[in-house]
Amino acid sequence: MKSRNGALAAALIALAVLFYAVSVVRMREAEDRRHQADPKAHSSSAPPSSQQR
Repeated sequence: MKSRNGALAAALIALAVLFYAVSVVRMREAEDRRHQADPKAHSSSAPPSSQQR
């Protein structure tokens, strides 16, 4: 019974890691497409302040 639980836990962990990896790759692809469409996607219009407190 313990080996069965271990196998189930390993399968669930592997599935979670697979979903995480797929989501990271898809987010990177979406970000790349965003930067191709708008090269200044993350730039702010306000000038950067030298010190923030």
